[in-house]
Amino acid sequence: MQELYAYIKDCDNVLIASPIYFSELTGKLLDLGSRLQTYFCAKYFRKEEPIIKSKKGAVILVGGGDGNINNPYDTARILLRHMNCHNIHEAVFSHNTNISPAI
Repeated sequence: MQELYAYIKDCDNVLIASPIYFSELTGKLLDLGSRLQTYFCAKYFRKEEPIIKSKKGAVILVGGGDGNINNPYDTARILLRHMNCHNIHEAVFSHNTNISPAI
């Protein structure tokens, strides 16, 4: 994670791309996202700014099923905001791929 924290600190843009499983980001991505809790704690408890450099963010979602993209997109935006992304693009998605071709 130390390498990832260093990369997040220095990068200009962050892209989160995920399949949608049960109307949410994948479990593995949520596991990784939970490690961003350190940024929340720094900002709200220690009153530190953990990431100075502002970034742009984007989200790509793909999934079938009968859910929607709102929950995973909201979760991804929370993660992006913790990485100091303020300019977050609208979700790019292909949904209901069980009945509509992803193309």
